[in-house]
Amino acid sequence: MNDTICALITAPGTAAIAVIRVSGFSTFELLAGFFDKAERLSKAASHSCIFGSFLDAEGRPLDEVLLTVFRAPKSYTGEDTIEISCHGNPHIIDRILSCLLSRARMANPGEFTLRAFLNNKMDLSEAEAVNDLIVAGSSKAHEAALMQVKGYLSRHLQTLLDEIFDARLRCELAIDFSDQDLPQIDLEDLAHRIRAIREKAEALHDEGSHARKLREGIRICLAGAPNAGKSSLFNAFLKQNRAIVTPHPGTTRDYLEESFSLSGYPIVLFDTAGLRDSGDSIEREGIVRSYDLMQSSDLILYLYESQNPDLPDGIEQFLDKLIFVASKADLFPTRKLPADHVPASTVDPDGLALLARTILNRLKMPTQILERPLVTNARHLAAVQRCIQALRQAEQALAADAGFEFIASDLISAASALEDILGVVPTDALLGKIFDNFCIGK
Repeated sequence: MNDTICALITAPGTAAIAVIRVSGFSTFELLAGFFDKAERLSKAASHSCIFGSFLDAEGRPLDEVLLTVFRAPKSYTGEDTIEISCHGNPHIIDRILSCLLSRARMANPGEFTLRAFLNNKMDLSEAEAVNDLIVAGSSKAHEAALMQVKGYLSRHLQTLLDEIFDARLRCELAIDFSDQDLPQIDLEDLAHRIRAIREKAEALHDEGSHARKLREGIRICLAGAPNAGKSSLFNAFLKQNRAIVTPHPGTTRDYLEESFSLSGYPIVLFDTAGLRDSGDSIEREGIVRSYDLMQSSDLILYLYESQNPDLPDGIEQFLDKLIFVASKADLFPTRKLPADHVPASTVDPDGLALLARTILNRLKMPTQILERPLVTNARHLAAVQRCIQALRQAEQALAADAGFEFIASDLISAASALEDILGVVPTDALLGKIFDNFCIGK
């Protein structure tokens, strides 16, 4: 990757300023050909700024710009990098990029971060978290991604790898010196070490199931009979009139999906078709989809407005994730509710406060979750699970006195799973899959 790349790294469109990043072996030579203070640029120290004019191929000024200099290896990519701050006029941006592209190429999606990874500026888990940080839709998701970018997870995984290596080394020493008159390895101590590593990995995986919700959003489905108040509650959570609300039953035929933040947690909310027997084929299809969404949701808010809910057939399978919501509480002030049912009103200013607290309590999000290393995506969770399985096999081999060769082999597999997260020996296919999801310019 010795070629020089460039891309706009700020959002496209008209703005006060725009920033174009250039990175690669010939960055300074390239910019010197388009900058009126070329000599000063060539001598500029890393992390310094130079003001001047960006010139076109004929030497005519295109814009007054500020060049921020980052010399290798002290740059985002680990290569010589210059960031051009120009006025955010799309016409100016296009003309500057056209000049640069005459001697460089456009960066691929995520290529700046890919180069940072390949140049050991960050490991693979930190690189993946860069994209999570960009797309984070809530304050909690932002905090979790920032922790990963800063290396909290990487350091924790490295500690686990060191502990696995230490246990593996004991096994291999026992193999290498088995024919010599040396003290035998302490099997009880080895078993304790492997068990402790496995328990740490299991804790990381268990918390990861919560942490993944911070990244992907907590799926909440609004269910209930027609006219139970689902669409009104949907609009109230979103604070906009997204769903049609009418007194006529069966208005919602298909589901609606929107995202919002609840006390900093990302929520994906679904408004579904009312559950009832219907002769309308379109409405029946909507009801089938309602049940599908209930199946895949983390939580279901079952709304009703009468004294007690009239539960439809098939709802029993979801009881473990149901919250019964007595809607339109402002219309039924004297209604007596079971202890675990929650009143809600979309009219009263505080009509949803109790429901919001109940949702957060039922999700059981650990209060200190953002203070610990977090596994936040499916690839990482799968790798930690493989590590746990390998450690269990090592424990079983040790208990069965299967031989240190088998224990060491299982420990190698456990370490390899964690190394996949850090990208110790990445494949081209894996890197392509990860970085293709990035935006151009990152």
